[in-house]
Amino acid sequence: MSSEPQNERVDKLMRKIICAGLAVLALNASGHTLTLDKDEDAVELRQAQMHLVGTYFSEMGAMVKGKKPYDAVTFSANADRLVALSGWAHEGFTQKQLTRDSKAKSEIWEKKMDFDHKMKAFHEQALKLQQVAEKRDMDAIKSSFKKAGDTCGSCHKPYKNK
Repeated sequence: MSSEPQNERVDKLMRKIICAGLAVLALNASGHTLTLDKDEDAVELRQAQMHLVGTYFSEMGAMVKGKKPYDAVTFSANADRLVALSGWAHEGFTQKQLTRDSKAKSEIWEKKMDFDHKMKAFHEQALKLQQVAEKRDMDAIKSSFKKAGDTCGSCHKPYKNK
C-alpha cells in the first residue's frame, strides 16, 4: 500500500480521468471513438475510472447510511462526478484489451450489446441520482442511490474478475 494519502491518490486519479475524458470529448466531437494502442493504457484507464466510481459511491454511501454526516454540497458534487465517470466509462471497453492486471472478463466483448446496455443504464441512473441530489430530500436520495448502486453492480458478476 502506498504511503501517499488517500486524497492525493484520488486527486491524481481524477486528473488522469479528466485528461482522458477531455480526449474522449474531443474524439467524440470529431465523430471518432477513443482507441488506445496499448492494452496497458486501456486497462489503466478502466481501473482509474472504476476506482473513482468506487471512491465517490463510498463517500455518498457513508452519508446515505448515516455513517458520515450528510453534506449536500459534497454529495451533489460526488453525484456530478459519478455522472461524468459513468458517461466516459464505456470508452475503455471499445476493443478487447486485457493484461494480467485487468479485472475485465472476456465476456464483455462476447456479449457487447448486453454490456453496453448495462453501462448506459448505469449512466442513466447516475443522471437521476444527480437530479435527486439537487433536491436534498434524503428519502429520495436513498432510493435513487440504491438504484444507481444496483445498476452499477449489475456488470460486476458477469463481466468483472475479482
